Amino acid sequence: MNKDKKVTLGLISGSVLTVLAILGSTAGSLAWYAYSRNVSFSYVGTSVQKSVLLDIGLVDNEHYLTDDKLEQYELVRETHDTNSIVFSQTHKGFDVGAIRDYLAKSPNAVDMLFPLTTQKRSLSDSGDLPLYKSPDYGETTLDLAAKPSDYVELPFAFKIDAENVSSVRNKDVWLTDAVVEAEAENINQAVRVFIKNGQRKFLMKPAEKTLKSDSNKVGGLLDLDGDGTYDFDKLHLNEYYYGQYSGTLDYESTPYGIPYDEAPYDNVNNAPEVESTFYAKHHESAYCAKLDGLTPDEVEFYTFKSVTPLTNETGEYYAGDDGFSGIPICKTDSGDAIGYSTFQIYIEGWDHSVVDKAAGYTFNLGLRFEINRL
Repeated sequence: MNKDKKVTLGLISGSVLTVLAILGSTAGSLAWYAYSRNVSFSYVGTSVQKSVLLDIGLVDNEHYLTDDKLEQYELVRETHDTNSIVFSQTHKGFDVGAIRDYLAKSPNAVDMLFPLTTQKRSLSDSGDLPLYKSPDYGETTLDLAAKPSDYVELPFAFKIDAENVSSVRNKDVWLTDAVVEAEAENINQAVRVFIKNGQRKFLMKPAEKTLKSDSNKVGGLLDLDGDGTYDFDKLHLNEYYYGQYSGTLDYESTPYGIPYDEAPYDNVNNAPEVESTFYAKHHESAYCAKLDGLTPDEVEFYTFKSVTPLTNETGEYYAGDDGFSGIPICKTDSGDAIGYSTFQIYIEGWDHSVVDKAAGYTFNLGLRFEINRL
């Protein structure tokens, strides 16, 4: 949990995920892989019916990809719903440099992500997702919004091309695979994806394949100065309680009083017992926060298991009736039969996997989109 700890981001070849195609569907894949100094991107469209293809594009109204870049990467710019959208040509993928060039011109991150703080959120929330920078020492409230350069934002466009049809409308686009791997220290657990489209807005943890929903706390004592003790106000000696919580913050009437060498670790955040900002001791001179009157706020999120669709006996995808199975990424229901969905990708700084030892490590995020066979 430190704004100075970077996590590198990038992309892997889409061919890895293409082999996961499910019979009876058409598919396109987006795959991510982290490199230390560059980002690569690949898209491969596949189809079990030669007359149907799911195309993935990027809304590029600002023309971050210039004409010479379109020619270089063999991309096609089309206008739909007054949007300028860059699509890869049929059966050709985005070149490894295309997405890097797009992000380099945009205000968003290219290949480095900073851990951020998510505002309190429940599964039922349908608004945008406020993101804040992680706190510095003594910054106990969410005062500064995250900079666009701290996270990735990609406005995807989906088009279903069929023989003799300009594009097929009112079809659901599904996320059918999400592969998250980290170089070390389980940083994959902290990857979050916020998905926005015309029908819904929801937060997802793509690494979680078992639970249907989960949450993480966004409040607690922290050791941001790295001295092995929970931070406290050097003037008033009261411990800092960071983040969001309900209840009344109060303090013990006397200092902690136990020297560092004799003091036990007090795992107030229920974190893994490893060296981190979440796991420390109380300082001998500090007035300890009374935690029995506080409840840290939580950010609830869906998981890959809840977003991926169910499959019926004919191989078609559908959403379940339990509220936690199958959430379409979007529907091709715009005026020009285009589906729009914006993905914000970031690192949740309050996830306990974000520890100092994970700084500078890389992660992979592979996403696969599919539609039902037409």
